[in-house]
Amino acid sequence: MTTDSTKIRVRFAPSPTGYLHIGSARAALFNWLYARHMGGTFLLRIEDTDLERSTEEATQQILTSLDWLGLTPDEPVVYQRQRADRHKEYLDRLLTEGKAYKCYCPKERLEELRGKARTDGRIFAYNRAMLEPGEMEKYEAAGGSFVIRILAPEGETTGFDDMVYGRIDVENANIGDFVIARGDGSPLYNFTNVVDDIDMGITHICRGEDHVSNTPKQMLIYNALGATPPRFAHLPLILGPDKQKLSKRHGATGVMEFKEKGILPQALVNYLSLLGWAPPEAEFNEIMPLDEIVSKFSLDRVKKSPAVFDHEKLQWMNGMYIREMPKSKIYELVIPTLKSRFAVNSELASEEWLHSIIDLAIERSRTLSDFADNLSYFFEAPAEYEEKASKKFLGNSEQISQFVESAGVLDNAWAATPTPTTGPIDEWCGAMEAAVRTWSDARGYKFGNVMQPIRLALTGRTASPSLFHVMALMGREEVARRISACATRLSATAQ
Repeated sequence: MTTDSTKIRVRFAPSPTGYLHIGSARAALFNWLYARHMGGTFLLRIEDTDLERSTEEATQQILTSLDWLGLTPDEPVVYQRQRADRHKEYLDRLLTEGKAYKCYCPKERLEELRGKARTDGRIFAYNRAMLEPGEMEKYEAAGGSFVIRILAPEGETTGFDDMVYGRIDVENANIGDFVIARGDGSPLYNFTNVVDDIDMGITHICRGEDHVSNTPKQMLIYNALGATPPRFAHLPLILGPDKQKLSKRHGATGVMEFKEKGILPQALVNYLSLLGWAPPEAEFNEIMPLDEIVSKFSLDRVKKSPAVFDHEKLQWMNGMYIREMPKSKIYELVIPTLKSRFAVNSELASEEWLHSIIDLAIERSRTLSDFADNLSYFFEAPAEYEEKASKKFLGNSEQISQFVESAGVLDNAWAATPTPTTGPIDEWCGAMEAAVRTWSDARGYKFGNVMQPIRLALTGRTASPSLFHVMALMGREEVARRISACATRLSATAQ
């Protein structure tokens, strides 16, 4: 790891025209990881010169998302809109030096030239040599509108060494004299991007593969300004499971959507770090602390092939992070969700009780949102029961009769063995289970066939944590009430 922080300066430069999506978040992360690994500096630039589409809301959402992920810049945020004077200074310089020019060629003539290239089977890239001698002067004299184009040296090739894809060369004839500013002097993306990167001292640019086509144009601008270009690393696309470009149809794509769905920032960072990159070890633990990711990260190990975003894999990883988290932190994150979603009975729902029910759900929850889903039956009696299980365990009068009898056995055992008000309940659970097993064995019933109907009555489900733990936390009166309600409903249905 280098200790000269002046050598490496990277930036993330989003446009505030929408939320921060997962592809941009990965680009920000890879820049941040590279800066941390190399002892460099991570910068943030908000490219807000698109006045029609940029919004303050989007800007704040981007800042909030990066802060949530822990990707905070090392220097104050740069807002591109505030740099208009600097952009004009560089633009005037290119015009003065003859490296850019005002182009008065009208749209009709451009369409004619484009059509001829299409007929000839050529890529259309405009350059002023296409016009007849004196033609440009005629257009200028007519007082038409103009744009500012950079002058691409004819007969040359512009290229760069990409840290992911290797050498990329493009003939200038296929780049052309492209537009760098409108006639009112407002510069376009490729120009402002280069000017800002020069002034910010950016040494490496790590961004999405979709920017590869912009890079030769930007190299021409660097060359025209006599500036040393940064090194480039273009990241492969992120695809959905169907191998199509990741979009809303594949599920959440916005960073804050993942937060709302109960994904932890450290889990998302860990998962994103492995989308298109892997450490040098042939086998490695996918769950890696951030400091380990930083120590192993390098841009030369970014893969060329697209990465596939797998929501299931992310949720699995998130579940692993939840289980490694201190319980106190889990309580802090989950309790507000429970209280906001359910009408929590303040007399029943003490902090200790909430902690106890949350403990039951830790192993079964892959997201913070799962806790509310997995614990809902503690707050709301089931409105319905799993249909297939109901038919299997409570589908006839004999099974209903057995269910009612077993509920009586359970309640009698509970009366003889009161639930402890403090401390562990494992001993109580063991005593209750032993009482029910003794009865079921004497009657020749399978223990599972006895307990599953009770589980259905209490939770509406066939899967839950230890049922006796659930009952202890639900309370004897509520358990009896739910069993009675289930028996009544079943009896009415059977008639």
